[in-house]
Amino acid sequence: LGWISKVYVNRPAVVRHAEQIKKWKTLKGNWQAAWLLKAVTCIDLTTLSGDDTPSNVQRLCFKAKHPIREDLLKALDMHDKGITVGAVCVYPARVSDAVNTLKAAGCDIPVASVAAGFPSGQTPLETKLAEIRLAVEYGAREIDIVISRSLVLTGQWEGLYEEIRLCRAACGGAHMKTILATGELGSLANVYKASMIAMMAGKYTCFSF
Repeated sequence: LGWISKVYVNRPAVVRHAEQIKKWKTLKGNWQAAWLLKAVTCIDLTTLSGDDTPSNVQRLCFKAKHPIREDLLKALDMHDKGITVGAVCVYPARVSDAVNTLKAAGCDIPVASVAAGFPSGQTPLETKLAEIRLAVEYGAREIDIVISRSLVLTGQWEGLYEEIRLCRAACGGAHMKTILATGELGSLANVYKASMIAMMAGKYTCFSF
């Protein structure tokens, strides 16, 4: 905790580096195509709408299995490489629909589920943990949790650690990713601290938006 409290971020240096990144040369030709294909395999194809139904989840799963037109893959000689997205991401209530559709399609794409009070995080911890357990029970192999931003904004770092640790435990064998909602954390220092705590408490991938 003492180490976390001493974190300092040099904002001008961060801004300068971000400007330099924009000037980096981009890949061209076959290298660009290869990296774009790789990017597709890392995507969580997602639907998180209030009007989601089994039918639009089924369409999403079909797109997940066939993310790129067959003629384009043949032109790149990649039609037989099994290019799919990395996962299908839905709300917990739609996990079973996605799991059953992908299973029927003979596809092993994992189903991810947002949980833990997504997107606001303004949900009691007990409810967050119950939602995670239900999503895993329904067949989700990845859980995307969202942190309580109030814990960051009020400097409750031990509380944040404990919340993420309990969420990780509730995931059981499912992979867990942590959404930080960086635009609501107030400062780059808070983003850094929250990132480090998420990685320490969660043991797995930490990502943000």
